[in-house]
Amino acid sequence: MWKLLMGYVDVAVAFVLAVAILGLDVAGVASTKVVQSATMATLAVVALVLLRDRVRSDTRGDEVQQSVKALQKQMDVRVISGHECNRVLTEARRETDRWVFRGATGAYIRAVTLPECVSWAKPRRRRLEFRLEILDPMNPDLCHQFVRLHQRLATGPDSPEQSWTVEETRRELFATILAACWHQQDYELLDIDVRLSSAYSLLRYELSSSCLIFTQRGPEFPALVINSGTPSYLVWDSELHVSFQQAKRLPLQSVKGMQLSGVPTPDEIRDLFQALGIELPAGYTDADLVQVRSLALESADPYA
Repeated sequence: MWKLLMGYVDVAVAFVLAVAILGLDVAGVASTKVVQSATMATLAVVALVLLRDRVRSDTRGDEVQQSVKALQKQMDVRVISGHECNRVLTEARRETDRWVFRGATGAYIRAVTLPECVSWAKPRRRRLEFRLEILDPMNPDLCHQFVRLHQRLATGPDSPEQSWTVEETRRELFATILAACWHQQDYELLDIDVRLSSAYSLLRYELSSSCLIFTQRGPEFPALVINSGTPSYLVWDSELHVSFQQAKRLPLQSVKGMQLSGVPTPDEIRDLFQALGIELPAGYTDADLVQVRSLALESADPYA
């Protein structure tokens, strides 16, 4: 009780002053000047009370926000909106020293994730480990099945998926491989490994040192986030490792000594893919390889 009274002593003072002023005014004992001065004093006390409550409210608000963040970190799995996913991915890229991706063509990886992670690591001379599992571009049937699945799942005739082709999908995959090789040469401390999968999935897995993010196609879909250090994160980390080990490995280390220009020429790109054991489609011209190069090194954020 004593602590309660001490916590609200200013309220009690304001109340006593208000009652005293009212009593003096009604009784006609005090002059008008005294009543006015006492009224101003009471208003000052009330203002202090309101200011104190506002400070307490702001403090409690900060405490609530901190509690919410702490709870989110402790949660195994949480659902976020597709638009919030961009913020989570940005935070995950900022300080990570590893990234594991399992998905389809890796368009977002080569346009945003890989170059941004390298740009954060370079000034700090931080070692960076990348593991990418993408579809096998030398398997046209697999690419066809992937395209047909997304076309059947499209929401309408105007959906972007309806314009996808097998050839464009293979070109996107070639571009991701070229981007991986180019960044490997550009940053010495980048340890990158690319595997070619014989199966496709509707989900994309993005694992950093801070969290694992499950995404679907585009920001209109919700995403799942699993924080590192939780049992679920450890289970999925192992699952991605097993899947990665089963996929076909590209010999990126064997081509690390090949010199790629800042803007690789078509001949350099041909030699690179030949050294990797990747057979380009028959009839690929220099113009086709220039387009692959543009996709590899000049792609904008597809969801910006």
